[in-house]
Amino acid sequence: MSKLKLPIWNLDDFYPSHDSKEFKNDLTELEKLTTNFSKSFKGKLSKLSPQKLIDVISKYEEIEEIIVKIKSYIFLLYCTDQLNETKSVFYQKTSEDLTKLEGSLIFFGLEINKLPNKNLHNIKNSKYHVWLKIQRKFKRYQKNENIEKVLLDKSTTSSNSWIRLFDETMARLKFNLAGKKLNESEILNLISSKNPKKRENAAKVFGKTLKENIHLFSMITNTLSKDLQIDNSIRGFTNPDSSRHLNNQVDAADVDCLAETVKKNYKSLSHRYYKYKARIFKTKQLNYWDRNAPYPNQSVQNINWSEAKKIVLESYEKFDKRISDVVELFFRNSWIHAEVLNGKTSGAFAHPTVPSVHPYILLNYQNKVRDVMTLSHELGHGVHQYLANNNGLLLSSTPLTLAETASVFGEMLTFRSILSGTKSNQQRKVVLRSKIEDMLNTVVRQISFYEFEKKIHRQRLLGELSTELICNFWLETQKESLGDSVKLNGDYKYFWAYIPHFIHSPFYVYAYAFGDCLVNSLYAKYEEGLKDFNDKYIHLLKSGGSIEYSELLQTFDLDPKNSMFWQSGLNLIKKLIDDLEELG
Repeated sequence: MSKLKLPIWNLDDFYPSHDSKEFKNDLTELEKLTTNFSKSFKGKLSKLSPQKLIDVISKYEEIEEIIVKIKSYIFLLYCTDQLNETKSVFYQKTSEDLTKLEGSLIFFGLEINKLPNKNLHNIKNSKYHVWLKIQRKFKRYQKNENIEKVLLDKSTTSSNSWIRLFDETMARLKFNLAGKKLNESEILNLISSKNPKKRENAAKVFGKTLKENIHLFSMITNTLSKDLQIDNSIRGFTNPDSSRHLNNQVDAADVDCLAETVKKNYKSLSHRYYKYKARIFKTKQLNYWDRNAPYPNQSVQNINWSEAKKIVLESYEKFDKRISDVVELFFRNSWIHAEVLNGKTSGAFAHPTVPSVHPYILLNYQNKVRDVMTLSHELGHGVHQYLANNNGLLLSSTPLTLAETASVFGEMLTFRSILSGTKSNQQRKVVLRSKIEDMLNTVVRQISFYEFEKKIHRQRLLGELSTELICNFWLETQKESLGDSVKLNGDYKYFWAYIPHFIHSPFYVYAYAFGDCLVNSLYAKYEEGLKDFNDKYIHLLKSGGSIEYSELLQTFDLDPKNSMFWQSGLNLIKKLIDDLEELG
């Protein structure tokens, strides 16, 4: 794999460099703007006319745009080179500077929520009406300005510092395999190697290295859980995941309905599939390192970057050229970072940044079919974020309920495109197996992660958790979700320690299952030929956070409060397993 063929993003659309005059000027200007904004409007919002209030919100949005622009830039600069001390120090110092400036804006959200409804009645025709409605959902959990400042300031030395410690620890870890020192992305890639012995050795080395550092990971987990507990207690949230539901603008009942429906389907989905896979592997139980392994005698497709680009672009174009034209922008303008590097964060993400710039995508591309699907997934996010930018910063962010829609829909388009191009039953089996595994990882695995997190955070209310107890919770939830056909032994009990979502965004994991099931139902509407589906779908993407998810889904005749909504999504996975078993 030639590194020269893989793209590295160009951050010049932000600033020429981190020490450029443009960057320094923005920081200086931001300090002036936040100071003047506070002096001009603090304690005065209740006296403003409706039109003046709209103007002030617009000024606030302009300031937030600069803040988020700088935050996005320093993060994207740092996340591909976390072992670079100069960048690390720059990232931390700038983050602290921004936290101080954000402190002077805390009053705004507090005063907005103190305004009586009559003051807001006359701005219903403004685009900010939706933003105000969202803000007021936080009203009962907000504290006075002094407490809010303390919570903001402490995040620098509490949650944010522990997150940074986790990230830099994972970036520094070296996994010694057969005399080679591999980074996290490289060792995880080998766990799905075609060679059984390589898979086994890689998995054991990975688990052994996590075990050697498990005290630190346990401490990080305990501390972050306690930190969340303190914040929740101060704000008055009743459950550990309540704040996540509020931030995601999702009803807890919808999430509970999703989780319970998925758990009821463990047996007919993951248990059934891994029993099938174990049979093909001629064993009663799969080793945990074989769960995502290539099948015996299965040729491993090596897909270079140009092929991946062609596959993904064509699949999007078959659906709608308006979408593929946006996808093309990411390739043409170097908005993607795909090269595997030491010090680069593992995994993949799409970062929305700000409307005045554009989204960026990070991958660790290693020429596998799964990497192609990941590329398609993240480009779906990118398209969604790009189209939603027309709403302005405050309403461009898509709530969790729809955040995974475009990404999972993009994956489905690519999967259907690849499947339709198969020329034999063997090829069809390869594609089906890969997609089923991806869907199980997205739905079943993520709900099991969610159940694990609930156990951790609820038990942490009673006191610090031992490493043994954390490992037991991990094995309990994993065994429940995977069934008896997967052997979870040895150092697998430490594998919880590397999952970044537990650290960065507690309870976010259910978003993936939410998105996958939602898209399965949505895709069924597409295949049924729902009138004006493409236009409705693009409208959904463009809406960002400006329209509530339940209202948007009504246009597709979908209702997430109904368990049959989730079941219909899971039935699509069942149907794929049916198709696979029929092929033998």
